[in-house]
Amino acid sequence: MGLFDKFKKKEETNNKSKIQIAFEKNLKYISADEVDVDTINRQFQKTETRFFLTVGIIDCPTGKIMVGDPLAYMPRFSPILEETITPGKYPVEVAICRSEEIGIRMATVRLKIKESEAGSYKLAKPTKESAAFVASDGIACGFPVDAGMLSICDAQVGYEYDAFLRKWHEETQSNDHYNDYFAAFFQKSYETLPQYQREGGDFIEWENPDTHNKLVMIASGFGDGFYQFYWGYDNDNERCELIIPLVNPDLFGI
Repeated sequence: MGLFDKFKKKEETNNKSKIQIAFEKNLKYISADEVDVDTINRQFQKTETRFFLTVGIIDCPTGKIMVGDPLAYMPRFSPILEETITPGKYPVEVAICRSEEIGIRMATVRLKIKESEAGSYKLAKPTKESAAFVASDGIACGFPVDAGMLSICDAQVGYEYDAFLRKWHEETQSNDHYNDYFAAFFQKSYETLPQYQREGGDFIEWENPDTHNKLVMIASGFGDGFYQFYWGYDNDNERCELIIPLVNPDLFGI
């Protein structure tokens, strides 16, 4: 690199705001092959700017986990993970951060399947048939978001959700299931826990009125994009959780 190029690169860096640089680093963070355990652990420790809570309990009748955007894609482009969990009910937790620069943001979504703590994280692989994208060099270990929302649920519950929506659209003749249906749930969530989410609501536990199975919907960090999922393994090398990193508070000085 020549002297002129070095000065040009330095000038471009100086012209970028700290927040722009943090956003760029966050994109690399959510697309990395590995996740640092300490980084995730710090997000689930309460401080003046970091907090966490359980946003819902999901029903898993089959143990096959589906992850996707419930407002735009699910069950399309919503991967089903290769490895299953024992059928049952499981809590979904969210680590949340808050600052003047970026407001309140969902930082990491965590499905707890055992009480033990994770000692390492590895990319979770979807089945080839359900992968959001398949390339010549492999399958994508993640999912697209187009409506600023994500959901973790049992695959059966995901298809039940789709059946409910199809029925709802037919009965109501509405094309806007968010504003005409789900917005009321999110507003109630906000009114119940305004200190943990943005106005209008960032998360809900939703029960399908036809099957009574539950799933969660959670705002996806900075919105639309592609997010990856990782299994957490405890010291016995057993899967104890599934995480979806969205925002790394460290990068924003939170």
